[in-house]
Amino acid sequence: MKMLAIISIFIGIFCLILITWYFHFKKQNSINKKLVEADETLLTDSGLKIESVFQAPQGSIVYPYIVINEDTTRKL
Repeated sequence: MKMLAIISIFIGIFCLILITWYFHFKKQNSINKKLVEADETLLTDSGLKIESVFQAPQGSIVYPYIVINEDTTRKL
């Protein structure tokens, strides 16, 4: 009887870990999809903390205070 209780606890913990992982993975996929589609609802989503928003050309690499793209790195 005691062994059955221990096994039940481990199964419960395992299920909680799987459920947590599933919802985390689902949220990350949703955010990635919205980023690719440039969805403006990301700015008003209550589940996200937004520190800053800026616009840069696609393919740019953003360093603090600098936007680098092909135009700024092309040798003349």
